[in-house]
Amino acid sequence: MWQGLTVGMIVLVATAYAIWALVPAGTRLRLASRLSAWSRRAGRPAWLGHLAVSVERSARSRIGGCTDCGTASPPTAARSKRRVAQD
Repeated sequence: MWQGLTVGMIVLVATAYAIWALVPAGTRLRLASRLSAWSRRAGRPAWLGHLAVSVERSARSRIGGCTDCGTASPPTAARSKRRVAQD
């Protein structure tokens, strides 16, 4: 019986990790930020906050060095379609 439960937990954790790894970076960061905000509410255990912070840190580290990419950060303002003439 314990073997079945152990195998089930391993499969569950492996599936969750595979889904987390395959989710696009922007979505992963948004989910991690929401988890972190949820864990900081009053009455939540401290270990949950530490876990959420490490998940968010991991999501941020996987974004990469690209800052111009749309998946790295959500758009802050609408861009103008007008081009600026350069000399």
